[in-house]
Amino acid sequence: MIKFIIMGLLLISSYSYAQDINDTTGAWISAGDAQKVLDHHNMARKEVGVSPLTWSKELAAYAQQWADHLASTKTFSHRQNRKYGENIFMGSGNYTPLDASLDWYSEKKGYTYSKIGGGGSTGHYTQMIWKKTTEVGVGVAIADNGDIYVVANYSPPGNYIGEFPY
Repeated sequence: MIKFIIMGLLLISSYSYAQDINDTTGAWISAGDAQKVLDHHNMARKEVGVSPLTWSKELAAYAQQWADHLASTKTFSHRQNRKYGENIFMGSGNYTPLDASLDWYSEKKGYTYSKIGGGGSTGHYTQMIWKKTTEVGVGVAIADNGDIYVVANYSPPGNYIGEFPY
């Protein structure tokens, strides 16, 4: 039990730097973590031949608001009536924003190039690689129970039914 408490405190302390909005990123994500997530997204995009994304402080601030909401309410759902594309992640344990991106990317194995349909389980991946998307921003929040919430917002949004992602 003490081992788990110590591990939880280490996780929380590793993100304690993120309790103030970072002027560079626009959210509670460090510049280093933001770069790792951006680089990972752009690696996925390069694989399918689409242009790289750029970081948006505005999108990161928007994502941060939702991550804060999810952490404070300990809920896990997409924002209603969102104006941007959105990927969300929640984990109990030692997770980083890059882990969220890796999780979304893992959906690639279930994706077969096709037009977006009304269902499926690859929407996080296809949002990452959506050809018309040019910007991403990510927010991170930790609930008082130690759960980490990561929200990514994308502009312009993707995953339009009946369209190819790239």
